[in-house]
Amino acid sequence: LSKRKRVSKKNKKSWRKHTDIQDVEKFLEEKIREERTGGAPSEKESSDLFYIDKSDIFETSKSKLNSMKCHSDLQIDTRVAPVIGYSGPRKKKKVPLRLCVDTTA
Repeated sequence: LSKRKRVSKKNKKSWRKHTDIQDVEKFLEEKIREERTGGAPSEKESSDLFYIDKSDIFETSKSKLNSMKCHSDLQIDTRVAPVIGYSGPRKKKKVPLRLCVDTTA
């Protein structure tokens, strides 16, 4: 092992620069990960980790299969009125240009 250098930790900047806090950060990182995941799985009981799903959501009826979203997009939508004959944009009528003639002169 090499000798540790003696460094002054008089200022806050030098204290932060020369202090080794990797072990503290590693410990805090492990604690945060355990909180996020709910703890170590080796310490929990199997009843906490697994459960038996007793619902019947996997038994789908034929009506649900026939009324899928992808099939309903192909059906005619009765809420929208059909478009009846589009003749294109209407043209404006040309108005003849009238000249104003001054008759007082």
